[in-house]
Amino acid sequence: MKKFTLILFLIVFGSGLAFSAATDTTEQIDAAGKRQGWWILYGRDKKDPTFPNDNKWQEGRYKDSQKIGVWIEYFATGLKRSELTFVNNRPNGHAVMYNDNGKKSEEGTWVGTRWVGDYKLFYDDGTPRQDFNYSQLGQREGTQTYVHPNGKVAITVDMKGGKEQGWKKEYDENGNLIRETFFADGVIDPAQTKTYDTPTPEKAPEEKEIKGVAKVVDDPNFKPNKGTFNGEGDWILYKNGQITMKGNFHSKRLVNGEERIYDNNGLLRQIKLYKEGKYVGDGPLPNDANK
Repeated sequence: MKKFTLILFLIVFGSGLAFSAATDTTEQIDAAGKRQGWWILYGRDKKDPTFPNDNKWQEGRYKDSQKIGVWIEYFATGLKRSELTFVNNRPNGHAVMYNDNGKKSEEGTWVGTRWVGDYKLFYDDGTPRQDFNYSQLGQREGTQTYVHPNGKVAITVDMKGGKEQGWKKEYDENGNLIRETFFADGVIDPAQTKTYDTPTPEKAPEEKEIKGVAKVVDDPNFKPNKGTFNGEGDWILYKNGQITMKGNFHSKRLVNGEERIYDNNGLLRQIKLYKEGKYVGDGPLPNDANK
């Protein structure tokens, strides 16, 4: 009997269909027209001309056409892009995002449109970069830690309701304490700031590690909120009906404002804040993605 089961599995697998040991169903559509069991979706299902038709795009389980359990999404190269846990067709549970080199980029618990609980961000090589904690409202809460590429702690700070609270401590790459700054509800108390007599980086570790230059906006698929986008002044840019960038632009580059990052299901997962053309951190996720 075991031998027969193994042969049956090989036949089904060889036919290019996914096999589910839990339900013995594969890509079924029931009498009501609803998807059931384990499905593999390909580039032709994605309808993206840049994604090869025969390359695997997503795989996971449906129940009554609703995604449930862990769904895996792939880059066109075949490497994993994400692993999301679904409940009733909505992300709700453990989630892992990957860089296109196969290394983890983010990991935590994703619920609806936000991270909640413990969250980790990684450098491109997969080493830890940030260790945060988010409340159920998606606001940073509790001790937040930034890490240098060599594994040494760069910054520790406590957050309450998304605002810095108490002492923020900054360390150099050798582990030496270089600065202490006191916050009250997100506001710095300059009188209590302490700088120590150790080599100080040109920029604070937090800025040095997370800042990046805003990209030039030249995607013709962006739709501006007024007239024709000329890359100067205040604009709100939309794509697929969702806000992608808003703020002040110069030479088609976001100077002061925010960039919104969505997953392939159209769910807002990150708001990147820019100041003077550089990325300075993440903002809280709104309840309505188009506000």
